[in-house]
Amino acid sequence: MFLVFNKQKIYTYLVSIVTVVLLFCVASNVRTNTNNTVPTASNIQTKLPIYNVQTDEKKVALTMNCACLQLPMGQN
Repeated sequence: MFLVFNKQKIYTYLVSIVTVVLLFCVASNVRTNTNNTVPTASNIQTKLPIYNVQTDEKKVALTMNCACLQLPMGQN
């Protein structure tokens, strides 16, 4: 089996290896650098549409809910 290397292949392999090494360095730094982190929380409440109203009138309303509601993790 013969391996043929030209300038473009060497450049491509070098860029790939440097990219992988940099990604591993960044990932290890982000994972272990916990002494400077600040815990935060969000108190943003979403406004939900009115789904029903109590009334004595005999009326029917046909609506379409096109809003995308994203619930926090663990809530369905």
